[in-house]
Parts: sequence; structure tokens; C-alpha cells
Amino acid sequence: MTVKFPNGEDVFFDYGKPVVLLGANGAGKTRFSVRIEEMNDSMFNNSQIESEKLLVHRISAQKSLTISNSISILDNESAERNLFYGNSDSYVPKNGFRFQGHPATYLLDDYSKALSLLFSKKNLQLEIAHEEDRKAVDAHRTRPELITTVVERATSIWNEILPHRKIDLSGNGVHVIYNEKKYHGKEMSDGERVMLYMICQALVVRENSLLIIDEPELHIHKAIVNKLWTRLEQERPDCVFMYITHDLHFALTRNADKVLWIKAFDGEKWDYEFIKASDYSDIPTELLYEIIGSRQKILFVEGTKDSYDSALYRELYNDYYVIPCGSCQNVIRFVKSKNGYANLNSIDVKGVIDRDYRPEREISALEQDGIYCLNVAEVENLFVVPELLDVMESVLLAEDGSARSAKEKIISLYNSNKENQIAASVNQEIKHQLSLFDIGTKKYTANEIKQYIDEKYSLEKLEAVVSEKRDLFDNASTLEEILRVFNFKTIANKIVGEFFGLKIKEDYPKRVLRALRKDKEAEIRKAIKPYIPNLTI
Repeated sequence: MTVKFPNGEDVFFDYGKPVVLLGANGAGKTRFSVRIEEMNDSMFNNSQIESEKLLVHRISAQKSLTISNSISILDNESAERNLFYGNSDSYVPKNGFRFQGHPATYLLDDYSKALSLLFSKKNLQLEIAHEEDRKAVDAHRTRPELITTVVERATSIWNEILPHRKIDLSGNGVHVIYNEKKYHGKEMSDGERVMLYMICQALVVRENSLLIIDEPELHIHKAIVNKLWTRLEQERPDCVFMYITHDLHFALTRNADKVLWIKAFDGEKWDYEFIKASDYSDIPTELLYEIIGSRQKILFVEGTKDSYDSALYRELYNDYYVIPCGSCQNVIRFVKSKNGYANLNSIDVKGVIDRDYRPEREISALEQDGIYCLNVAEVENLFVVPELLDVMESVLLAEDGSARSAKEKIISLYNSNKENQIAASVNQEIKHQLSLFDIGTKKYTANEIKQYIDEKYSLEKLEAVVSEKRDLFDNASTLEEILRVFNFKTIANKIVGEFFGLKIKEDYPKRVLRALRKDKEAEIRKAIKPYIPNLTI
């Protein structure tokens, strides 16, 4: 299938292979699809059918899901005109009739039209089959096999997706059977109604059509949306399904060889390109789709989506789209990988990671790539910086001196765990040094390699590392200095809460986030600001 695109090029698509459109909100995805329809469907702005033109059927995200009490059954041609162009009596421009002159925003009300065409096609199929059967009988030939009507196909698809709720489309009506009780289709849930609507639309569209579906996941439960569209694609291998979606998981399930990235629309012209995930192998496909689907600047952080630290980052950097990436290694790798792809230069991506015993030279090197370290050892320490403890004493209506007691407890914990912290820091430094180890491509003997290692990692140099780290930890005396080097994740969620009188000690981070989202936002931001990177630079 060859499709004319808005910037003047012809793009070829294979029948049976889906196309996915991704882009940020406001990038012009819906208007892009309208332009595709306008350029390729001869009936968009006139009433003359051109046989060589592509047939385009676009299902808007703006649509009514109302099912009428009764469905008017028209002859097949009238029913097709009614659904595809908006008028049953004659061929008319679909822009003016189907979309009332507002193709991007008009609320479609064509559910009954889709059902009418479904039933009309069934009637036509039965009429033709009956005529063929009669001819065979009259000619004493073998009678043809029973046909499967379009209504039977719709019923089969429904019952395969929702086996516990049977659909009954007999008698040109819509009913559902559940727990041996039968009720009218208008009583179905939004999800059930939109599922039947999509089944009807996919089955009645003409052969070799481009079927554009805006927000195919809307109202449909995540557990079945993939199965539904996979089934409909299998049912119509003669068509091309083009999906406009915000659901990244759904986009991944389409297994498209490439996605169409709509970058921007200035009112006249679109900026777009096809993205092949295989060309960006250093970035997980889901993450790639998430990046190109966001209008905001991107911030990669450590942790998971449901962790307190990710929630804190989302509040502190609310002008960024925060994406948790798990480990610090992932954050570093993904930021560097993104920076390596020129096609993604228009997307602003940065990373924030824990300080984690990193030496200043490593921190400076990371900043050159847009990766910034906290001014505390780990993100959990942000919840217990001294300024924030003072604020939370007031927020939680705790006893006077509670914040001071919490600070003293943290210092005491640090002193009792200092030797372990020094050992961990030395271990981290040696790992970093080994990661930089490189003897080049020259052929060496084992003895030469050992000599190289002995020189680079001599006893004196290792002693210097240990001495440097010990001085670092010994010189940390104030709470601010301690939190800069102290890795002890249980401080925030298990220790501090008891000093503020919380019944559930682990609730402390949650209470900080709650206050940050409400009336104490300015105070908490001010308290934490000195300890987080300034990303406006």
C-alpha cells in the first residue's frame, strides 16, 4: 500500500503489518492523521469516487458509544455510504457530512451506522449464499459449504476475548448473556461497548483499506486490549492498521518494525520521521518510546516507579518527565546512549544519581555527559537533611527538640558504622580504577601485564587511597558533611520516624511527600535545594 504523506513523499506499507504513531501531546498526531485521510481518500472533500485512490477509514478518539434501542437495516450500499461518508442517500464529501467540517474534533456518532452495516453485510452474504445454494440444487450439483457470515465472525471474536460474557447478535439486535441472564447492548459497560464498536468497524471496512484508529486503547481493559487488536489484525490481513496511541505498552505489543514519530506541528507543516528500534539498540525499546512520546524534558533517575525517591524527584523536578531506570549504571548508560544518537538531539535528557563514594574527578566527568550527582551520598538522605528535619518537626506537630534528637541519632549511627563505610568507599574507588584499566591492543606477556598492574596499583598507591578515604570520613563532623558520605538507607524509613512520634515509623517519607504536595511546598523545596543538582544550567 502506498500512502501520500503530508510533506509530499510517498510511503509504502505492507498489508497486514501495523503502523504506530507516537509523539508528545500537542505534536499534531490527530491532525496528521486527518491530513493523511484528506490526501489519500478521494471522498474526503468531493463526492466523486476515484477507483485508483486509497480507501481510508479513520476512527476518531472522540466518539459516542450510545447503542440505539433498535437498528435500522439499510441495503448494503446505502449502509456503506452512511457509515463511511455520513449520508445514506448519495455519495457526499465525508469532511462535510461524516465530520461536519471538523474532522479533528467532531464527536462521531456512528455506532448504529456500524451495526447497521454489519447486519446489512450479513443479510447480503446470506442472500448470495442462498442464491448459490439454489442454483446448485437446480443444477443437481453438490451444494456449497455453509458460509461464515460477518456477524458470526464478530460473535466469534467477542466470545474469544470475553468468554464469560456471550454476545448475541441474532435478529439484527445486540444483547449480552451473563450468568444466564440476557440484557440489551445499551446496558453494557463502556469497555464492552467500545470493544464491539471496534470489532464492527474492523470487519465492515472495505478491502485494502487504511484503517486509522485514534487511541485504540481507550476504555478497553489492559488485560484484553492487546488480544483484541491482534485478533482484528489477523481477521483483516488485507488492510493496514495505523494506531495513534499514548499507551507505550500497547505500542510495544504491536511489534511494528518501525514507529512514526510525530515531533511537532507549526500549524502548516509537520516534523516527523520513522524510527526503527533496532537502530537504537543501546536504549530499551520501551524507554525509547517513552522518550519520544514526552513533550517535557527527560530526567533519568535511580529507583522504581513506585518508590519514595522517584516520587520525590517528580515533585522537585516537576518541569521534567522523570523516568526511573533502576540502577545508577542504567542511568549513566541510557543518558550516554541517548547522547550518541544525533536524531534524538532535539530531546533534552539528563540524569541524576546518588553520590555513592564517587571521587570528584568522576563526578566532574559525568557532568560533561549531563549526569549529575546529589550533594548527599544517596537520595534517601534528602529526607533527613537538617533543614528538612526542622521543617518536619513543625509539620508533624512533634515535641520541641525532636529534630535535634533525630540529628544526634544520625551522627551516632555514622560514628558506629564509620569503619564499614570507609571499607565500602575504598572498595568503590578500586572498582572505579579497575574500570579504567586499559593496556591497549599491544601483545603482552603475562609477566608484562603483572608488572603493569603492580606499577599502576602499587602498595603505596593503594595505601594512599585508603588514607584519602579515611581522611574524608574522619573529617565529616557536621550532619551536612556526614550525609554527603553516609550510605545508610534505613535512616529515613525506619529511624527518624520514631523521633517525630509516628505510630508507623516507615511513614516518614510519605509524610514528607504529602507536605511537599500541599501547604509546605515552598519550605521543603528551600530545605532540600542545596543538596540537589541545579538542572537549569
